[in-house]
Amino acid sequence: MKKLLISLFVFFSLLGVAAIFLNSYLKNQLQQIIKKDLPSSINLTYEDLNIDSWGGNASMKNATVSIKANDSMPRSEVNNATVTLKGLDHWDYFRNKNIHFKKITIHADSLSHYQQVKKETKKPSKDSTNKNPIKAENINGSFNIEEFELVTNYIQIFKPKTKEILLKTAHFNLNLQNITPTITETITRPFNYERISLSYDSLYYQINDFDELTVQNVHWDGSSLQMTNTLLKTAVSRTQLSNSISIERDHVNLLIKKITIDSLRYGERSGKFYINTPLIQLEEPSLNLYRDKLIADDLSTKPLYSKMLRDLKFDLMVNSLKIKNGSIIYTEKVNQGSESGSINFKNLQANLTNVGNTYKENEKKTKIAIKAIFMKQSPMTIDWEFDVQNKQDKFYLVGSLSKLPVTNLDGFTSPNLGVEMQGNIAHTYFTITGNDYNSHIDMQMTYDDFKVNILNQEKKKKKWLASTIANIFISNTSKREDKGFKEGSGDVTRNQNKSFFNYLWINLKDGMLKTVTALD
Repeated sequence: MKKLLISLFVFFSLLGVAAIFLNSYLKNQLQQIIKKDLPSSINLTYEDLNIDSWGGNASMKNATVSIKANDSMPRSEVNNATVTLKGLDHWDYFRNKNIHFKKITIHADSLSHYQQVKKETKKPSKDSTNKNPIKAENINGSFNIEEFELVTNYIQIFKPKTKEILLKTAHFNLNLQNITPTITETITRPFNYERISLSYDSLYYQINDFDELTVQNVHWDGSSLQMTNTLLKTAVSRTQLSNSISIERDHVNLLIKKITIDSLRYGERSGKFYINTPLIQLEEPSLNLYRDKLIADDLSTKPLYSKMLRDLKFDLMVNSLKIKNGSIIYTEKVNQGSESGSINFKNLQANLTNVGNTYKENEKKTKIAIKAIFMKQSPMTIDWEFDVQNKQDKFYLVGSLSKLPVTNLDGFTSPNLGVEMQGNIAHTYFTITGNDYNSHIDMQMTYDDFKVNILNQEKKKKKWLASTIANIFISNTSKREDKGFKEGSGDVTRNQNKSFFNYLWINLKDGMLKTVTALD
């Protein structure tokens, strides 16, 4: 018994010595790899390195990784990180060059990336940091990580040549399951994985010189993407924007309480990037748009939505996009001496189907169904459809509007058009067929006690003579018509330097003018 105990003691002592020697050997080998074998563009420093050879574990504390774009400009940095590697089968690695970890965890204070100034594309060098390091052909044996976790307090991306922040997030948490090499070098998916969980808070992204995007929280489970309190806004005031631009642009404030994208799929297919989802839901979007019309017009060509979808540089298919309980306020300033005019929509519900560009002509149509309350009390509907692949951008739109006291429009028509209206519109129905060049509108209205006042906008007074002459040509009621409806139709030529909503507006204006005037 005594000899057995002594033998066991000697055996485990030898194992302990062997473990100490192996830990020391592996630590030295890893240090040499870090010192000599990393690409020259990568610099890794750390405070402490621990190896547990029997468990296949390793840890690195207070590590900083810097990836350089050149001698003076960093590309990316990871600061004050603790890296833990668990369950490495080192025997399999030494024998067969197979890399297999049970779990890799990185906890870092921050991740920073510095955008580089775009240059002409050159053939990448052997030391290029653009290469995918775990592309299958770059690995001698097999490669697998059962679980990978990245946690960092914040991530930030800086603009080229400056330290101005372009994008930042807080409390970033990424978890990947069963990572294996990919056979391509696509930047959209540099490796394969079975499951993903991604979440972060306080996203900030500077879209351009004027507008910025913030999101309170983002979560993605590999299928469903959810974003709460998404805000797209112009960062400066309306006055500051007007003083900063030479051609007109919208001052935007868009808040969406919740965005949900179901079964999101993306990647590359036949060399082209694609995005597919069966459903996007926008809950309680609130849009406030302001345009200063005293600024010079933007005379660039404004494509219709069908062409915009058709000309996307990637494949898109959204089977259904739903908007719940939305609201819109649109304000225009047309004259220096008068207040800005506004129109508004509330309780807006919309359903868009086949929003994409992957189907053939005449195979499907993009359809948009909208219901809303116009100017606080008037129900309205719009049903609109078009074929994205139709090169003439043909569209068909049917709408209705009910219970509208036209005096509700004075806040918009008085300052913007110099017109006040009186009366009540009980029902309005309209149908518009058109394309990118011209359109035709048919309108039916039931209304009573309708007349207009033409205003002197500088003096803010009624022009009596102009108003009297205008009302001579207006049929002030539809009651004398068969079935109480008065009908009118008109033809409109599109100004391609203006938006689709301008196109819609001039159709409605022409249809209404042709309907209410007494002249045929």
